[in-house]
Amino acid sequence: MNGATARRRRRQSGQEIVEFALAALLFVPVFIGAFIVGMNLIRSIQTNQVCRDLDDMYIHGGDFSTYPLQQEAQRLAQGLNLQIGTSFAGNDQSNTGNAGNGLVTVTQIMWIGSTTSASCLAVGASNCINQNSFVYTQQIQFGNGSLANSSTVTLGTCPPAIINSSGIVQNYMTDSRAALSGSAQSSMQSLWQGNNGTTRALSDQQVTFIVETYFQSPDLAIGSLSGNGVYARYFF
Repeated sequence: MNGATARRRRRQSGQEIVEFALAALLFVPVFIGAFIVGMNLIRSIQTNQVCRDLDDMYIHGGDFSTYPLQQEAQRLAQGLNLQIGTSFAGNDQSNTGNAGNGLVTVTQIMWIGSTTSASCLAVGASNCINQNSFVYTQQIQFGNGSLANSSTVTLGTCPPAIINSSGIVQNYMTDSRAALSGSAQSSMQSLWQGNNGTTRALSDQQVTFIVETYFQSPDLAIGSLSGNGVYARYFF
């Protein structure tokens, strides 16, 4: 090796390390982002399956205001950190004072027809405050109540004052508080009363059983990159 070659190699020493460091600045965030997206995709699949299973149980008579049914939901959501607290007797419509990463909202809504419908005639047309509207007939929540917002509970929250411990809504035809409000009412009417080609308009007194599930992903937060959590909603 002559002197010129030796000097050139000394000047180039460490160049590979510098090149690797520069490449890492670009590719490491990409790899981390791909990992977070991939893990959220896996959780999204699990969340959708949990949501569908719970709604199937609900439409077949499952009472999620009882602890055994909430335990079953927790078992189905294994690995998603759905917490339901200690055992309770009887019914609890709002078991939301828990920590954890999950929130489950179980809702039944009914379409009330016009003043000439059977529903309104039963209470008197003048008393049928919620004519031509969707109303809550039942709502139950359990898990971490601090996760509730307009994105995770899209149907809104029925006022506690008109719900009993089993989640059954009282006087849903004559109490204006029982009607879905704002965007929840308009979106449900657009989905279930409009001619959108995918659903058939509901008739007076027909009901829809809905389960919404949301699970946040705090374990996927790496620096400024984080998982936003996963949400699912099913209708039956």
